[in-house]
Amino acid sequence: MPKASHYTILLLKACTTSWDAQNRLCGVSDLPAAEGVLEELESVVHASTELRSLRDDMDLVLCGPSDVSMACARVLAGSGDVKIKVAEELGELNLGLWEGVLRDNLEDRFPSVYSQWTEHPGSVAPPDGESLEMVQDRVLGQLFKNLLKLKSDNQIVGLVLRPYAWGVVKCWLDQRPLSEVWGYLQAGATVESFSLDRETVEAHRSRKTKIA
Repeated sequence: MPKASHYTILLLKACTTSWDAQNRLCGVSDLPAAEGVLEELESVVHASTELRSLRDDMDLVLCGPSDVSMACARVLAGSGDVKIKVAEELGELNLGLWEGVLRDNLEDRFPSVYSQWTEHPGSVAPPDGESLEMVQDRVLGQLFKNLLKLKSDNQIVGLVLRPYAWGVVKCWLDQRPLSEVWGYLQAGATVESFSLDRETVEAHRSRKTKIA
């Protein structure tokens, strides 16, 4: 059977946690969804007729290993026989020693580093953590690895990511620089569809193409 030549990605931003609501930096900490946000997500997922049609033909949902990511993946998958595949490489940004710190406190304690992080987010890695550019490469690499394994044409795949990972992937899909990720992160629960062809996926995997 020939490999798929075209893919539709349903990109879902996973629900916020209590730390997100408190404006704490939440990366790899495995926290449950904040109160009421899963119900809000279900409303968003079921509201669109176009999205409902795509979900009906979806065979696979990819997500990171956190509980909230898997819960959101189940919402996107619905009640059908859609396979959910969990991968560590699709996990959230590792914030290292910044994990759990209030954003305002981080800015007060390390103003120059915080300023660089906001202006050039791809260039800064927290102590014992990783940069957003590293997350973009890691997540896209895992996504494309899975896409290239798919058979038949016009495959529809769900992709559920926590906010930072979601933001950097959306930057790549929108062909926007990583510096715009902070504006994206202001968005609430959202599901968007993106089209990719096999040539684009193979080109990225071979040349590591990305938006600066």
